[in-house]
Amino acid sequence: MVRYSVSQIQVYMQCPLKYRYRYVDKIPTSEFVETTDTLLWTLVHESLQNLYNSINVFKVPTKEEFISDYYALREKKEKETSENWWEILNHHTDLTIDDFKRRWEMYLSRYYDKHAPFDDIQVISTEKQISFQLADWINFLWFIDRLDKIWDTFVINDYKTNKNLPTEEKDQYVEQLTLYWLWIQQKYAKYFKNLKAKLYFLHFDIEDEREITQNKLDEIKAKYVNIIKEIEQNKLQYAMWSKKIFEANQSSLCAWCDYQSVCPLFSVVNSDDEVEWELSDKSITALVDEFVEICDKISELEKEKESLKCIFQRYVIKKDPNDEKSDFILSGTDWNVKITKTLKMNVIDKDKFLEKIKSLWLFEEYADIPWQNVNKLFLKSWKVRLSDFLWAVEEDVSFMVRKQNKK
Repeated sequence: MVRYSVSQIQVYMQCPLKYRYRYVDKIPTSEFVETTDTLLWTLVHESLQNLYNSINVFKVPTKEEFISDYYALREKKEKETSENWWEILNHHTDLTIDDFKRRWEMYLSRYYDKHAPFDDIQVISTEKQISFQLADWINFLWFIDRLDKIWDTFVINDYKTNKNLPTEEKDQYVEQLTLYWLWIQQKYAKYFKNLKAKLYFLHFDIEDEREITQNKLDEIKAKYVNIIKEIEQNKLQYAMWSKKIFEANQSSLCAWCDYQSVCPLFSVVNSDDEVEWELSDKSITALVDEFVEICDKISELEKEKESLKCIFQRYVIKKDPNDEKSDFILSGTDWNVKITKTLKMNVIDKDKFLEKIKSLWLFEEYADIPWQNVNKLFLKSWKVRLSDFLWAVEEDVSFMVRKQNKK
């Protein structure tokens, strides 16, 4: 069973390399920085959640009470982030805190006027984390802003505070809401006949309502399952033999990416500036000569190091000819050398290996096994026997040689 969310799929579709950095390599990103837009999003969602939680217990607040609740939430948030508010606005020199406050208040005021007196709905849940089966091997996780029941129709609601009206992305939003039908089918199937999705673009006072049909659901479900299959296949190939599976996708979003320091596309963009900075002190000829000299020294030292490792390995084999895991300590003046001998399995035919993995229904469970080292599969799983992988895997003895402090 694998777990995915809409955000993971969006990251992969935006840039496969970014997906690898975040979800496969798990490279840490910079600490989250609060912005006026994220403050707005939080306050609007909390205000609407409080509104519909009250409606759900048959206590419909007046508009004045609703706005007062918003003020209370805003004051609480201001106290929590008071030191950062003006700093956040430094990037918007033509705007003030009051400008943003009016924007937030306008969203809620217009929303209340349009939907009052709220007597035609029954609220099932607000701001709920959901989990459902996209396929028998895929568990999907996400949050739902609000789920209503209007007669025999269930309505999935999602609030958007974007300052730009989405065009192409809007279809992605509808796809997300459509996928939630699976959760409703699995949880509330006997209670509804029809299903709708509503997107509220609060900045533009626009509601985008779509009916969700079984045909549309099947289409979107197949699309997301195929994307996840592609990701899982790429993860397996990346883990086993190829480091070039997740390719970078250059777009306008690169300017806000957290992985600029490691992305090859971004390093190419800045390379001219970096070269000019280096050449201010040294000529390119001097840099080339220095680089070649360093490479030669490293090469000679690596040869000497490998020669010494071979001597240590032959010494250990002579002392202990058995193919079993064991440790040996060789003593030097100030340091020791620790030699660890282990039995390992090497994949000698990757096509036969993958074919057997799939036939045993272990493809997903062992997708992260490093290529040319499948000890994890054979030593930790009772499901697999070495005899199942004849002509695909062979036994071998490996040595790890490293220095060790005597203290």
